[in-house]
Amino acid sequence: MTRRMMTREVTKTTVKVAKIEVENGVPVAVELPSEVLIGNIRMERAQKVLDKKYGHSVTIIELLPETVTYEMAVEDFIAHATIKVDEPTEEESV
Repeated sequence: MTRRMMTREVTKTTVKVAKIEVENGVPVAVELPSEVLIGNIRMERAQKVLDKKYGHSVTIIELLPETVTYEMAVEDFIAHATIKVDEPTEEESV
């Protein structure tokens, strides 16, 4: 019997980030660990998310978006997934 497979494309953006420190009166970029954000993230969004995470302004060096196609047997998906229950909207509950 052939196993049925399901596929899903997922885009993630690797953000290379640094903080600026002053050493001997000269600004120096100190590279921080790269961050991975889900989606094709624009510079403005990445800046906002990472400033909030670090609690201060950081410098974005590079954005590297990548789209990958994942594949999984339907049986495995069902075993690991949770069932989504739709919540009633305000119009439905009135």
